[in-house]
Order: sequence, then C-alpha cells, then structure tokens
Amino acid sequence: MTAKPLPAEVLSPLTQLLGYLAWFVLLICIARAIWAGGQLAIRLYREEAIEGLIGSLAAAALAGSASAIAVAVLRT
Repeated sequence: MTAKPLPAEVLSPLTQLLGYLAWFVLLICIARAIWAGGQLAIRLYREEAIEGLIGSLAAAALAGSASAIAVAVLRT
C-alpha cells in the first residue's frame, strides 16, 4: 500500500511555511555567527577561549538540510 501525495491546497502552504521557517532559522544563525565573531575579537584581545562559532555554523547546515529533507518528504 502506497501513500497518496498531499493535494496542492495542502502542500503549497506547508512548503511556504517551511521556507519561511528556514529563512528565519538561517537569519538567527547568521546573527549568532556575527555575535560569536565579536566575542572572538574581544576574547582574542584578552587571550581567552571562544566557543559557539562552530555551533552556529553547524546549526545553519542542519537547518538547511532539514528543510530540504522535509520538502522532499512532503512532495513524495
């Protein structure tokens, strides 16, 4: 038994919502990367360690791939 694809009336708003959500998450990740860059500059001046830059980049990659996977699942 195979599942029927969702109708266009349902799929279109879901795809649009996923697109908006992906843009919002990527905007948050960019803001976090800018914040971490500022912290890096300050902490390098003070000779301290920094964490968070890699985390924000990984979150951006995860959000991009998750939205692409969700759209692919919804379209099949």
